[in-house]
Formats: sequence, structure tokens, C-alpha cells
Amino acid sequence: MKNQHVPYKIPHVRDFREMVNYIGDTYSDKTIFQYFKDDVKVTVTFAQFKRDVFALGSYFYSIGLEDSKITLYAENSYEWIVTYLAAVAGGNIIVPLDKELKPEEAAVLFRSCNADMLVYSEKKSALAEYLGSDLKHSLCLSNFTDAVSKGAELVDSCGINEKEIDVEAVCAIIYTSGTTGVPKGVMLSQRNLISDMILSIESMWFPRGTVAVLPFNHTFGMMACVLCQIYCGFPVFINSGLKYVMRDIKEAKPGHVSVVPLFMESFYKGIWKNAKKAGKDKALKKLIKVSNTLRKAGIDMRKTFFKSVIDGFGGNLEMLITGGAPISDELIKGFDDFGIKVINGFGITECSPIVALSKYEGNKSGSVGLPIKTVQVKTINNNSDGEGELCVKGDIVMMGYYNNPEANAEVFCDGWFNTGDIGRIDDDGFVFITGRKKNLIILDNGKNVYPEELEYLIGRIEGVTEVLVYSEDGFITAEIYAEDMSLKDAVTDAIKNKLNPSVAAYKQIRKIKFRDREFEKTTTKKIKR
Repeated sequence: MKNQHVPYKIPHVRDFREMVNYIGDTYSDKTIFQYFKDDVKVTVTFAQFKRDVFALGSYFYSIGLEDSKITLYAENSYEWIVTYLAAVAGGNIIVPLDKELKPEEAAVLFRSCNADMLVYSEKKSALAEYLGSDLKHSLCLSNFTDAVSKGAELVDSCGINEKEIDVEAVCAIIYTSGTTGVPKGVMLSQRNLISDMILSIESMWFPRGTVAVLPFNHTFGMMACVLCQIYCGFPVFINSGLKYVMRDIKEAKPGHVSVVPLFMESFYKGIWKNAKKAGKDKALKKLIKVSNTLRKAGIDMRKTFFKSVIDGFGGNLEMLITGGAPISDELIKGFDDFGIKVINGFGITECSPIVALSKYEGNKSGSVGLPIKTVQVKTINNNSDGEGELCVKGDIVMMGYYNNPEANAEVFCDGWFNTGDIGRIDDDGFVFITGRKKNLIILDNGKNVYPEELEYLIGRIEGVTEVLVYSEDGFITAEIYAEDMSLKDAVTDAIKNKLNPSVAAYKQIRKIKFRDREFEKTTTKKIKR
């Protein structure tokens, strides 16, 4: 039987202009994007997308934008994607801004990168007003159709701008949204992004069709949910907003969805909540036991047994892809029981962003997978447990931080990029992430504690919704948010009597604090430290 999980073989394009030409001509009348607009489903073909990208690119060129910086401040949308690719395929530089930024914050980034143009949604028009005379060119996406029409006339009469693209020059400046510190502008070239797209596709199999839920201004959202999909000729359903995630998934019937760990946990809890509400949770548990017994005998009945569960996700869901935080083995097994594969990975904006990916088969518990093809990963300054700072080398590594030589000097050494992530690499090349260098707790006795390790363990305790571990007054402290405060004593008891005895004495939690509200988070749903 042919292995259906072999990574895809794809042609290697040089730049984004070549990519847009390739997908537009190769997949032509097939669907590339779908989305709801005013409750009406819109369908776009690859050929139409190609026309729109080159038309908008011609419009940019007609108003004098060449090798210019175009900022993009808007919600996820079809227009957002066209703007991004129109900019880079036309030889300009795209600067996506986080839609969650306040106008004053966005203005700081706009000015710091010396942007030439602002493209914004109607909801974000306050930034255009705030910038005032600093704004040379602007386009509100409510006027997107007019701009594309003008550009289309130019394409028909003059053709597209055929100036050769320098794949080594900066094509995107992505401001990081880390959990600590001031955002830095990551400069990525077309070689960086095209390489990451191609190498990621060639390193992992994923089923056809997705719903784009993650923010596009984050490189993983754009890379995993859009670029890798459309280059394979797969359709993308653009989510209309977080409150419509399940509606869009049921409508799109995707083969896979890329999500942050918080979403994955929410999906899983939702399955059991619905089962309990229908009075079927006990029957579902029994059916899982029967199914797993049959699987050991080589009989897989999951598609039949758990059809109602999969139907809740549109009926075709085979895979969930995530990264950015550890995923518990219980969660991975829980989805696997229903026939949904969980794939974890490791990425960082400075590496375009995907560095390592789990395989469909042969993964190792706790690992984020193997480095993608041709990319090298090593650790430096290892401790006695073999853990050190992860460093990356390859075409995916950024050009540097925009106008920040001090930061560049800190992270580059002999052609290697020092990620700031702490981890280890086993003898088979699998990468394991332990924590972040910046979050490291150094105790008075010189011992190092990575809070992420303890957060992962505490997060598995029943009743813990969110947790942050840090040092306070010299004590390892766990600050916990529990939705059900009646479980507060049980959580405290589990930490003191079960977790603490299971870890080294210097790692034990000495102070436990409970809070009455969720932690503040980044737009990728990571807790801000």
C-alpha cells in the first residue's frame, strides 16, 4: 500500500513573483480562498488571486512605490494577503503591524522603520489620522477594489513591473511580539521566506485544506496557514474572527488546522463538554477503550466510532498543528483516540519562522520534531543535563534586526543564530525545548530553573487553567488562575504532595498564589511575563 504520509514534492521557485505566477497558472480555476463577507460566502480562484496581486502591485508602482516600505495594519482578510504579496512580488518591503496595537503604539513602529505607505482597514483608520502629515501614501482597504481596478488597467496596457527581484534584499520587516521586552524589527529576505516555505512543505505531510485562524502579521500564521497551503494548490478558508472559528471550520471542512496550544485545549474540552451535555460522556469513554483495544489488534475503527466528533469539525479533520508551548502527552493521546493527529513544531520569527517539525509517524514524546531539510541546529553552553541554547544555521535565518546593531551582535556568532531558547538534541536529532534564556531563574546556590518546565507540570494538574512560575523573595513561586476556585485546595495539595516530591529539591514550588482573572496575553495567546 502506498504511504499516504510522504511529504510533497514541489518545484523550487526563486521569489514571490515567480511563486504567484506559478500558482496562478498551475491551479488556475481551482479555489484558493473562501471567506464570509457580510454573511455571504466569497470564493476566489488562483487565477483571480494572481490578477489581483499583480494589479495591486502595479497600483503601488504607479504612485511611486519602488523599494519602499508598506505597512499593513488590519485584521486577517483576503485583502490583507493580496497586499502582502503585491508588495513583496513588486520588489517592495512589507511591514505587517499587529492589529491589537493601539494607534499610538503602531505609529511608533511606522516611524521607526521609516515607512512610505500605510495600508489599513476601516476599523484601524485612527492610525492614519494620528500620523497626519507623516503619511506620504495611504490606502484604506474599503477602497481596495478601486485600487485593484486602477492597477488592472495598468497591467492590461503596460504589463507588470518586470524588474528583477533581489532575493537577498530585505522584503519583510516583522516586529516581534515576545512575552518580554520591546519589539524588534526582524528583517527577512525573499530567500529566507521562500526557503522556509519550500523546506517546510518538503519536511512534513499535511492533509488538504485549512482554516486560517492565526494572525497573519505573525510569520507562523502567514507561513503555515497561507503560503505553504497555496503553494501546494490547497484551498484556505479565511476565518472571520475568533467567535466564528467553529462556524468557519464546520463550513470549510478542513483536513488540518494550525492553532496555538490554548485553542487546542479549548477544542478538546469542547468535545467532552458537548458529550457530557448530551449525556454521552460515559459511553464515549467506553467506546475509546474498545477502539484502542481493536487498534492493538490492527483494526482501526476510529472514523466510524467517532464520526460525530469529527463531524463537529466539518467531517474531514485529520490533523492539528501547533507550536510555541509544550503539548501534554494526554492531549496528544486524547486527540489521537478520536483519529486526529497532533503535530508539534518549533519556530521563531528570526528563522522565517519554522525550524523543526514533528513527523506524522515516529515522533518522540516531548519533542518538537526534527529540523526541516538542510537546516542545522546545535546547542551551546550546555549544562550537566545536556541542555543549552539552541542555535540555527541555514537559508531561513534572518538578515538581522532593523537598525539594531547591538541586538545583532548579541544573537549572531560565526554564522549561527542564537535563538534564546534552551533545549537539547538527542542522538537521533530530535529537538526538545526546555525554556527561554530570558526567563531563566538563577538561584542563590547557582542552580538554574527553567519556569516553562514547571509550568508544564503544574498545567497538567486538574483545576489549573493558567500558571506562571517565577522567583519572588528568593522562592520559586507559582501564580495560578483557576476557573473553578473550589478546586483551589486540591491544586495546592497536588503541588505540595505530588509535584514537589517528583522534582529536584531546588526546583520545588515554595510559594503558591491564586489570582481571580486570566493573565494578560500576546496576540498569539502566550502569557505576558
